[in-house]
Amino acid sequence: MRTVAVLAAFLLLPGATVVSPAAAETAGLVWRACQNGSGDDQGKALDEAGASCSSMRVPVDHLRPDGQTIDIAISRLPADPSVRRGVLLVNPGGPGGSGLDYPLALRPLLGDVAKQYDLIGFDPRFVGRSAPASCGEVRVADVFRSSLNRADFAESARRAKAFVRTCPGGLEHASIRNVARDLDVVRKALKEDRLNYYGVSWGADLGVVYSQLFQGKVDRMVVDSVTDVEGSEYHHLATGERAEAAFDEWAAWAAWRDDKYHVGGSGQQIRAAVTRLMQRDLTIAGHKVDSAVLPWLLQSALGDESDRDLMARNVSTLLRNTPPTPELKAWLDQYYGRAPVFSQFIAASIAFTCNDTGWPKNPATYWRDVQRTRTTQPLFPTTFLPCAYWTQHTTEPPLAISNKTPMLIVQAERDNIPLTWAESLHRKLPNSTLKTIDRRAHGVYDDRVPTIVKTVNDYLAS
Repeated sequence: MRTVAVLAAFLLLPGATVVSPAAAETAGLVWRACQNGSGDDQGKALDEAGASCSSMRVPVDHLRPDGQTIDIAISRLPADPSVRRGVLLVNPGGPGGSGLDYPLALRPLLGDVAKQYDLIGFDPRFVGRSAPASCGEVRVADVFRSSLNRADFAESARRAKAFVRTCPGGLEHASIRNVARDLDVVRKALKEDRLNYYGVSWGADLGVVYSQLFQGKVDRMVVDSVTDVEGSEYHHLATGERAEAAFDEWAAWAAWRDDKYHVGGSGQQIRAAVTRLMQRDLTIAGHKVDSAVLPWLLQSALGDESDRDLMARNVSTLLRNTPPTPELKAWLDQYYGRAPVFSQFIAASIAFTCNDTGWPKNPATYWRDVQRTRTTQPLFPTTFLPCAYWTQHTTEPPLAISNKTPMLIVQAERDNIPLTWAESLHRKLPNSTLKTIDRRAHGVYDDRVPTIVKTVNDYLAS
């Protein structure tokens, strides 16, 4: 499954104050201040950075353009007019994450390249300020659970079924293809013949889908840590062995530093100790950590090798049942939190994830797959039960990828997403270039990977 990170989302309040001169009609859009009320830290940060915001109306169902519509929220950090070469749309992944303020995170990485582009952020449909989905109050802990044993599986199934019952109709239009179509409406509203694009993880997949649906409408495109765009989401789940390999890589690293972390003198000892933890019910910072929670907790620090120290400190806390690190406490507070932004994220994330034809309908199939993978994936067997009960599926046929869009694909060779997926995509796109780096990471356009930053910036600038 694609990397999932809980991101804040903010509602677009009506009656936003129009400011001058940004409020003038520009390229068919009315640009306004981004802050929409007190407590809107996202909008405040955008305003302080010199950005402006707007919205545009798109069909809920692009195949029926005269039907119901929704508003998509967008932001713009303007280019230097003297060197401007176009727009660069950006997306941070998800699905379910807000991207309205993502230009603020990317501008430091882009450096002088940022002067050449209007940086365009956006909240995808059903996310943040773009008609956010709602399935009522729900915690991450209610739907993102592991099923290492029959009791965990039964409880996860019960919670998943209850969650799905609270979701309204209409979410069958929460699809990556419809978001790609929304992006083309943005392009037209900006009066650009072609767009430039950067996206990571699900955002990378979004770029690939756009390139297929709107061939000839791309100038430069960078996709970072792409998945198997043609595969089903259920197929994406079958990557637990990569997480097992990441755990063993970390365990070997930690064993060499046992005098500091005291989690075990060998990788085998550490794996055995963590396996025993799966049989215990711990209480950390007032939160229950059991076999349904622990695999998610562990994987949260296994995606990037820069988190090795954090992972070691977390595991030490769990083995010794000592006061948690601030990061571990924050993770648990978020996992069990009831903030509305979490509920909105979960609703959108599951709608996009489950709105796919590849999910089995019978929960027994998921349990058989858990049992089947236990030999090779003892810590991280793969299952995601909300999709077993989801009924709002797209009616569009599978999308085959094959086009001549110029594209730079950047990927970590030891990502928990298989490198073979990026290699396969590269073969399907004859005008693409694949750049990899020997690193464990998901998302490599990052200041911790300067060679990739230079590669991406050179590509966008030249």
